[in-house]
Amino acid sequence: MSSPQLEVPSDWYRFAYPPEMAKLPWAQKTGVEVDRLLTMLKPQGSERILDLACGTGRHTLELRRRGFPVVGVELLESNVKVAQDAAEEQSLDVEFIQADLRELELDEEFDIVLSLNDGAIGYFESEAENMRTFEVISRALRSSGRHLLQIANVLHAERHMPVKGWIDGPGALELIDHHWNNMTRCLEGTTATIAVGEVFQGYEPIPFRKRLYSVDELREIYASVGMALTETFRGNGKAGRPRNTQYEVFIEATKG
Repeated sequence: MSSPQLEVPSDWYRFAYPPEMAKLPWAQKTGVEVDRLLTMLKPQGSERILDLACGTGRHTLELRRRGFPVVGVELLESNVKVAQDAAEEQSLDVEFIQADLRELELDEEFDIVLSLNDGAIGYFESEAENMRTFEVISRALRSSGRHLLQIANVLHAERHMPVKGWIDGPGALELIDHHWNNMTRCLEGTTATIAVGEVFQGYEPIPFRKRLYSVDELREIYASVGMALTETFRGNGKAGRPRNTQYEVFIEATKG
């Protein structure tokens, strides 16, 4: 259950992922993560890709380096600026759009839509608002286009939460305090970043609340927007049903 002291603003996602998050351990694995998604999707190489909630654009830029035409969408202007500067420095032709993804008006323009590291799935203020994300994804895809979703595994949350700990990396230490709220079906808690090599001045935990979905729930949601859930993957990129030992799960869905 969630901590009784935890207060999560309804718009927590507008402040939770500043550019400094690029220093965190999980942000140092971009190449490996792109290798994995290409193993799962097996694209031909010319597919036009939409990277939703792309942050500072690390996956977007890596995909462009590998030859894919790709567009990144990100809510925070500061993250878009970092991504655009990186694209310019690397002479990469990439379009970044600063927008709330729910307001996108993209009509059958993409072969693949990516929602990596949650991709803001389940972040919004209500069930109806979270559904708008899937509607945008379906509308943006061409016929037979595919969506790849990377999301925390509800089976793991139910079995192993609450948990407190840390993840260390070369640039920062991430402190985590995660709880599972079975009533709201949300993963809740806080994260905090402590930069390595800088004078320690304390830290401010950032609250979050993420609606998680079972495979069966996602199957129904995709069906409601004209798509079909076609495959589930484990963290190693191999197809397989989720297990409660996996922290996250990958879902592939195809537009009819």
